[in-house]
Amino acid sequence: MEKIVSISLASPSRDFTVEVDLLGRRLAVQRRGVGGSYHDYFRALAEADADPEVRAIGLGGINRYLLTNANKHEFSMARKMIATVRTKPVVDGCGLKTSLEPYLVHRLQEEGVVDFSRSRVLMVAATDRWGMARALRETARETVFGDLMFGLDLPIPLGWNVLCPLAALLVPVITRCVPFKWLYPTGETKVKPKYGNWYAWADVVAGDWKFIQRCLPVGPEALRGKTILTNTVTSKDVELLRSRGAALLVTTTPNLSGRSFGTNVIEAVVIT
Repeated sequence: MEKIVSISLASPSRDFTVEVDLLGRRLAVQRRGVGGSYHDYFRALAEADADPEVRAIGLGGINRYLLTNANKHEFSMARKMIATVRTKPVVDGCGLKTSLEPYLVHRLQEEGVVDFSRSRVLMVAATDRWGMARALRETARETVFGDLMFGLDLPIPLGWNVLCPLAALLVPVITRCVPFKWLYPTGETKVKPKYGNWYAWADVVAGDWKFIQRCLPVGPEALRGKTILTNTVTSKDVELLRSRGAALLVTTTPNLSGRSFGTNVIEAVVIT
C-alpha cells in the first residue's frame, strides 16, 4: 500500500497510522515521533526515503521556514534534513499555511461561523503561520501576536505594526543561529500556565496547538466562551479544551480517526 510518512521531532506518544481513500486510492498515513532526537530524525528520514511504498515525506515538529512580511527564512537544520532525502518529495506544510489557512479565516467570517470582526484575537505565533496572521489582522477587531511570549519566553505582546519590522530584523538571525528545539516544545508538552491575562483578554486564541497548550490556563472557566483556531489536536486535547470551558474548536485540517492532521501531512497527501 502507498504510504505518506510524517517524521516528527516531537514525542512518539502521539504517533498514529490511519488508512484513507483519496480519489479512489488507498493510502496509509503515518506519524513517527522521535522525541527530540536529531540523530533518530535523520535515521527515520533515511528509512522513509528507502521505503518503496512511501510516496511523500512530511517534516513534522519542525518548521522548514519562518515567515516575514516579504520573505521565507529557512532553518539550517531543516535544510540539512531535506538534503538527506534523495528520492522522495519532502514538505513541511508551509504551502497550506500560506494558502489554505488564510482562506479558511475569511470563509469562517463570511459564513458566520466565527465573527472575527467583533473578536479580539491572540495569535500565539505569526512567523509560524504568516498567512493566518495576516488574514486575522484583516478580519479581526483587534489582534495581538505572541511570537516573543510563546517562542522566546519574553512577556512582550506585539501589534502588527511592531511585529513586521521586528520579524524582518530577528527572524533571519534566529533561523540561522538558534536551535529549533529552543523555540518549540519537542518532547511531551508540560503545561505551565502563563500569560493568563492574554488568554482572558482574547475571544479567539489561534495558531500552533503546542504553543497554545504549553501555556494554557487552568480551571473550568479558563477558556469560557472562547474559540480555539488550531490543528493537530487529538481526542484527548479536545477533552482538555472542553474541561477549560472552550466554546468552539475549529481545526484547519480534517479530522480523521479522532485527530486533525498537521499541515505537513495534508500537504504530503495533496502532492502525491
